[in-house]
Formats: sequence, structure tokens, C-alpha cells
Amino acid sequence: ASGQFQALAFGAVLGGLLFVAMNLLLNNFGAFLRKTSTTLDHLRRRELQRIRRIAGRLARTELLRDLAREDYRALAPSVRTLELAQGTLIHHAGDPAEALYIVAEGEILLESSETGRETGRASERIGPHETFGLLALFTGTPSSNTAIAATDVTLWTLPKAALDALLCNSPEFNQRVHRLLRSDPVPRYLIEHHGMHERAAAAWLNEAARSLLVCGQVPPALPIQRNSERLRERLGLLRRAPLLRGLPLDEQELLLDRVLYKRYGRGAHFFQRDEPASRLFIIDHGQVSLIEPRATPGASPGLGPNDCFGARALLTGARHSITAVAIEETRVWELRRSDLDELLRAAPSLAQRVRDFIMQGEAEAYLREQHGLSPERLDQWRRAALRALNAHQPLPSAAASAHVHAENAGAPLAIFLGITLDGIPESLVIGASMIQSPVSLSLLVGLFLSNYPEALSSSVGMRHQGLSFGRILGMWTALMLITGLGAALGSLFFVGAPPASLALIEGLAAGAMLTMIAQTMLPEAYFRGGSVVGLSTLFGFLIAIYAKTLEPADQGAHAAPVEMPIIEQPRL
Repeated sequence: ASGQFQALAFGAVLGGLLFVAMNLLLNNFGAFLRKTSTTLDHLRRRELQRIRRIAGRLARTELLRDLAREDYRALAPSVRTLELAQGTLIHHAGDPAEALYIVAEGEILLESSETGRETGRASERIGPHETFGLLALFTGTPSSNTAIAATDVTLWTLPKAALDALLCNSPEFNQRVHRLLRSDPVPRYLIEHHGMHERAAAAWLNEAARSLLVCGQVPPALPIQRNSERLRERLGLLRRAPLLRGLPLDEQELLLDRVLYKRYGRGAHFFQRDEPASRLFIIDHGQVSLIEPRATPGASPGLGPNDCFGARALLTGARHSITAVAIEETRVWELRRSDLDELLRAAPSLAQRVRDFIMQGEAEAYLREQHGLSPERLDQWRRAALRALNAHQPLPSAAASAHVHAENAGAPLAIFLGITLDGIPESLVIGASMIQSPVSLSLLVGLFLSNYPEALSSSVGMRHQGLSFGRILGMWTALMLITGLGAALGSLFFVGAPPASLALIEGLAAGAMLTMIAQTMLPEAYFRGGSVVGLSTLFGFLIAIYAKTLEPADQGAHAAPVEMPIIEQPRL
């Protein structure tokens, strides 16, 4: 008996380890999408790994070097990772400084503003492990340069809100920022890049240092240019912008608080064809030419004061299909994508107009005609956009959606393999249970109640990955045949097996099954059902017991005899 128990225990541990190893391997290829629990567990593990990696990288940044471990732990969860393609715009000159940027991989090109060019600082390249945006962030000034990805880039962004919180809670970091403000580069930056008078810069530095020591805050050195009063007079005159014209007064004020006012020199590009859309433009003064690649020479439309452009690309998150160039010195208002997302959460009338833009087919027509999106991708984007609006979430990007779909093209197969991995232990144990008795009605009811909801949720995940109905049906049919074969093999392996081998094989299947239940099915039930899980489990148990009472009392008496050693087995 002891030998059989050891074989059973060894098999159970081996089965559990095999399931864990295979589960981790398949999850890395997308199989974690098969259940909510496995998805959340995979994302949690990735987040922990990311936090550890970020904490180590922050320690290499000069301003953040050798801080207390608690400070790194406080900052790391706020860091966002951005994977940007070459040529992607990160921020424009004149944008509010909202984050500290750390280059993990690749290079960034910083193109200085007009003031910077006048002082001979035209451009600069930033490489791995370097930061940018530091002086603008801590002086509270608009960005003095335009940042563009010179290569494919991995960026880490540390939001201003996280650094402001650290200023209040970390005396060491507070002292470092104080020393930074007292250093020579700061007044030079204010004078050369923002045109501040030397006396005004010195006065602000004294006030900033005093405010930092007293209340842990740094007042902004320069305000963000918005020219809101002038735009308020123009809102009723806007052309090519039905979304913004005639908004309620309270929503107009929300819009005015978020626009940026900027100047573009003659020949400057607002955006280029195939560049990701990041903002909407309203012309105050000047002329803009929209260059379409398929248009005949000289037929490019010209835009003037009160004209808007870039709205459709911004709302759909697509890449620009045209290029916009300033024909002469032009002043514009800009509404960034991040500000639009905030505005949609607080402005119901504007949100309804965007909803109509999506539902009435204007967005789909633009994406189909200008970007060639398939009907399936258009339908997926439309449904995702409407869900985001209803949930007050940022609008999905059509360009990013296509990229994510391409990245996860192998996820449906991984989901299928993950479900197969869950089903193999079950099928082996079911096959073993059929040796001495036929399949009971309670077993069939229990299997249906456990597997039917899983099949539904997994099928929805496959549909989201773009699989057709026929392909999903074929995959489930194949899985049915595989598990049926597994049950047959489980029954075959147990017939005539010696006691130790029988215990090993049964322990292997049972160990994998118990590990699968504890690791995927029980967390899935909790994440899906919450506090109702306990009663649901009880009712499911009672249903299975009730099904057992419906079976004939002598069902087992007519079972075919099976010649095999009779051993005392522990109940699993």
C-alpha cells in the first residue's frame, strides 16, 4: 500500500508540474486569453516583472539615483511603457510638459523651437538610458522642443503627478529638485529656450525654491498659451467642424480650457501622410495646404481662418492620409488626443456627436475609403469605439487595433492549445472511471455545467481575435475528438496495469487535473461570479446529486466485468 501511495503521490506531483510548465509556455503565446483568471494572472505577473525592471532602470537616472527603495516602489507602478515606430511624434514644442521620458531602447530626435534655433540649438539626439523633458517638467514651462522617434523606440514615461507626489513624500528627492533649481542650467534654459528676461528668471527661481521647501510644490514659470477668449469668439464661425460648432456653453468652456495656441512658420508641417493622428487643428490666422497624393497638381485644397482639419483621423485614431503644410506663417489652436478623451468624459453633447459620427457610418466610410480596412476590422473598431464611449474610456485607435491584431495572430491557436491542455487531465480521469462502471448521468451533468460556460467565453475570445464561425466550430469539434481519444486511452492504460503503474498513471492524471482546477477554474469562478460563487457551487453540487438520484439503482449491476487487480485507492 505504501508503495502504491508513493507512486500515486509521485505521479500527482509530476502531473501538476507538467501542467504548470505547459501552462506557462502556452500563456506566453496567448493561451492566457482563454479564461479571465488566466488573463488576470498573466497580466499580474507581467506587471510585477515590469515594476522590478523599471525600478532598476530608474536608479540609473541622475536625478533619481540612490533614492530609498520605497521611493522606487512608489514611482514604478506609474511608469508607462511606449513602443513607438520610427517617425512617431512624442510631443510638439509648446505642449504642456506632463512627463519625464526615459529612453529604454532606440534614439529620440529633439528639434528645438524657433527660440532654440536662433541660439544655434537646432536639434539633439537622445540615446538609451538618457532622459528628456526634465527641465520643462520641473520649471512648469511648455516643452521647448519637438520630440520625434528617430528609430523604433521603447520609452518609459514618468507622469508629472507621480513626481509631484514624490516631492511631497520624499525629503531626499525634494532636496535634489531644490539643488536642480539652483543649478546653472535652469536659468540658462529659461532665458535661451523661452526668452525670459534674466531678472524675471532669477525672481521665479527664488520663489520656486522657497515654495518647494515650504509646501513641496513648484509654481509654473510660464503659462500655457491658449488664447481662449479669441477662440470663444470664433466657435460659431468654424468650418469643417460640425462636432465643435454650437456646443452648450458649459462644454465650450471645457474645450477652451484644453486647447493650445501655437505658431507655425512658413513651410512647417502640421503632420505628414502615414503619421499617426494626434491632434485636431483650428486655424486662427494664415493659410494651410492639404496635399493629397492622388490629387492632380495644383488641386490641393487650401484652408484659411476658422477652418478645421485633422478631425476624422483624430477621432478614428488612424494614420493621416494627407500632408498638411503651412503656406505662410500660421497660428492655430490644437486639441490633442489625450485632451479629447478627457473632454468626451465630461461633455455629454460632444460625446453624443462622436457617437453619431460612428453609428451613422461616417467613420467607417473614412476608414474604408482612405485606409482600406476590411468590413470585419471596421465592425470590430465600431463596436470597440461605442463600448469605450459608453464606459467613458479613451477611444480605440484604428491604427493600433490593426497592429495589435497582427501581433496576436497566433493567439487563437494558443487559446485552443490551452483549452486542450485543460481538457486532457479531465479526459484521462474520465476514462479511468469507466473501467468498473458505465458513465453516470451525474457525471455528464457535472461536465456540461463546468465546460459549457468555458466554451462560450473562449469562443467569444476567438471571435475577438478575428476567427470565423466555421473555424471556431472546427476547433471545438477537434477538441471533442481529442478529449474522447484521451478518455479512451485513459481507460485502456488502466486495464490490466500493475498496482504501482496504475497508481502512477492515475496520480499523474489526477495531479494535473487538480492543479488545473485550483489554478484556472476556481479563480475563474471567483473573478466571474464574485460573492455568489459559494452558493453557485452549492447549487451545482445539488444538481449533480439530484441527477445521481435519477439513475437506476442497479445500473452498476449490469456493467461488463473487467479483469484487473483490485487495489484500495485513495479518493481524489
